Amino acid sequence: MKKIAAFLCTFCLLFSMTACSGQEQKNADLSAVMDEMKAVLENTEMMDLTENDLMPQYGVDAADCEQFAVYIDSTGLKGDEIVLLQGVDEDAAARLKEKMDERYQQKENTMKDYQPEEFAMLQACSVEQQGTYVSMIVSPQHEELEKIYQEAFA
Repeated sequence: MKKIAAFLCTFCLLFSMTACSGQEQKNADLSAVMDEMKAVLENTEMMDLTENDLMPQYGVDAADCEQFAVYIDSTGLKGDEIVLLQGVDEDAAARLKEKMDERYQQKENTMKDYQPEEFAMLQACSVEQQGTYVSMIVSPQHEELEKIYQEAFA
């Protein structure tokens, strides 16, 4: 009887711990999210980046990414840049967030003196992290694009 009581107590404890741990975040297909964003983007001079571009462009090790989608202005004249990343784990996500914060700061420093209109747009944008997902959405349409991104997790 004591063994049964101990088992039930252990079971209840484990069940209550998992029940209180919160809801698990829904996974998003970042390629599909990016496709949806591309459909509404007004800037038609953008291009996709590949896995080979992650290190030279952002200092991101592709091994840290479960998945990613990157779409940037190809002219170099606009600050439009959409970076959607999912880390393989929490530690990788923290590294990705750090790299995106560095990229945002780099854009800020460049645009401040040379592209004042783009700098003003950049100031309305940010780098965000949700669990293992990291995003940097820099666009005049950032509100619309962020809504698309957030709906992928709903």
